[in-house]
Amino acid sequence: MPYFINFLRVPKAGKSFEVLEAMKKAHAATGRPGNITVPLSGANLGQSRPGLISLVGGFTTLDDVDALNDTYLSNPEMQKGQMGIDGLCDKTNYIVSEILAGPEFPEGYEATTVSRLVLVAKPTKGQELVEALLDVREKVGGEPKNVISRPITGPIGQFRVTMFGTSLQDIENKRVESLKHLGNIPDLISSNAVRNLGRIVYSSQA
Repeated sequence: MPYFINFLRVPKAGKSFEVLEAMKKAHAATGRPGNITVPLSGANLGQSRPGLISLVGGFTTLDDVDALNDTYLSNPEMQKGQMGIDGLCDKTNYIVSEILAGPEFPEGYEATTVSRLVLVAKPTKGQELVEALLDVREKVGGEPKNVISRPITGPIGQFRVTMFGTSLQDIENKRVESLKHLGNIPDLISSNAVRNLGRIVYSSQA
């Protein structure tokens, strides 16, 4: 299965656009496909500033992820650049995820909006939840399809459903359609699902 890395950064007050520009340069330097999103609606009402999310993709295997880490750990200039971004942030995190089902973008499609839904399966219900999410993905259909992924660290049984759209209304239409096919998913998760919405402000097809 392919993999991707999410870089989550919460800028210090007044530093959001400075962090964004630095993230764009850092992403371009990887030479890999992906995107950067800024928050449209924060998931946590108590959080002062939602994070900026950079997705770096194109990793066919975990060996490819290791290769990127090897490059970073042996390149002082790259380290300096990343530490410079960290210094502008209150919080930074990196998450490697495995793609269980990809988006299958049609030719010429340009997404502007991303919905990320995080769910945690009840103990022993992980595989059943994956199968249910894949079933919803097929029933909703369309192009691009929902992306089903799971982080390789964090809570066991955590999964992410990523939905791409050309506008907030497009995302909402897809969400409403998805609700028609939930089946027993509510019985398979251990807590309320958490949803984030982001606007794509940088994209690379490298």
